[in-house]
Amino acid sequence: MRVNDLYVYSVARDMLLDGNVPYRDWPFEYPPLALVPIGLAGGDAIALSLLMLGCALACQAAAWALGGPASCWLMVALPPVAGALVRTHFDLLPAALTLIALVLLARGRPTAGLTALGLGTMTKLWPAAVTLIALAWLVGAGRIAEARRALLAFVAVVAVIGVPFAVAGGFPSEMVRFHLERPVQIESTPASVLELIGGSYVTGAPVRPDRFKSNGLDGGAAGAVALLFNLALVAATAWLVVLTARRAGSTAALLLGAFAVTLAFVALGKVLSPQYVCWLLPLAAVAWSHGARAGAALTAAASLVTQLWFPARYFDVVFQESWAISAVAVRNALLLAALAATARALARCPRPAAAPRRSG
Repeated sequence: MRVNDLYVYSVARDMLLDGNVPYRDWPFEYPPLALVPIGLAGGDAIALSLLMLGCALACQAAAWALGGPASCWLMVALPPVAGALVRTHFDLLPAALTLIALVLLARGRPTAGLTALGLGTMTKLWPAAVTLIALAWLVGAGRIAEARRALLAFVAVVAVIGVPFAVAGGFPSEMVRFHLERPVQIESTPASVLELIGGSYVTGAPVRPDRFKSNGLDGGAAGAVALLFNLALVAATAWLVVLTARRAGSTAALLLGAFAVTLAFVALGKVLSPQYVCWLLPLAAVAWSHGARAGAALTAAASLVTQLWFPARYFDVVFQESWAISAVAVRNALLLAALAATARALARCPRPAAAPRRSG
């Protein structure tokens, strides 16, 4: 059996067409702007493939602008390296918005850049982490007033999109509750640790059906391990923000910081869905041209390893086949190694020369 999110998208689109309001009338796990690709394509594999093709081309154009021909041509490898994930999930949309934001930031347009990151955040939450990097990069370069204006633009975008759903009811409380209460996802790095410790059990269909539409591990040390990884994610993000601010004199610091914080979000979070590689690979193509070749290569290797079980052999993970659990652990170790390698490349970016602070 092959697994993807097309059925989930189809149900959500049907709910919309029937006049139901997300969050208030049915549980919707994504931010509101995710309704755009879901509303346009739903569970139609061809329609979603065409939408994601457009997003992939946008990523490729942005990769050229940020990393030159090498990064652009590396994007050609996206379909074989990521597999079916690029056409059965909408994750290339926030990836495209994030790369467009980085182009705008690199070209001296931070307000427009954080506007794009606001749109990305309201599609999937992870671009908010890149926003922290962008603000640190601006502040570290002494561009305080620009950072302030850009942050206001980000907040305005989030508010304009989010307030109508908050007024209708259920947003963001229902979405936040969903993500806080869901168990450690079975393919995440915390899950790999729980597999070693033992004592946890598999949740989700068909083993123990629940409302989270995925499989996880619960019981035993699951709560403690999830907490420790959350603390590690916060610490890693703070460290990357400081590193970026201290090396804000170059565009490379912005790009490597964005790649590293996305790796941290993926490798240390309690949820690691296979499609998250679609966030990483466009950034990896850009990072390759800016001194993070080890991190980029390790990320590509992690994506290829993911194809060992997803989508065709996913239920080998659910039913705890030893080879599948080992493959997941190897993939997660590769992502952690990619994070370490990229952070090291970021730390080696030259420090900026002293410059007067901009007031306007």
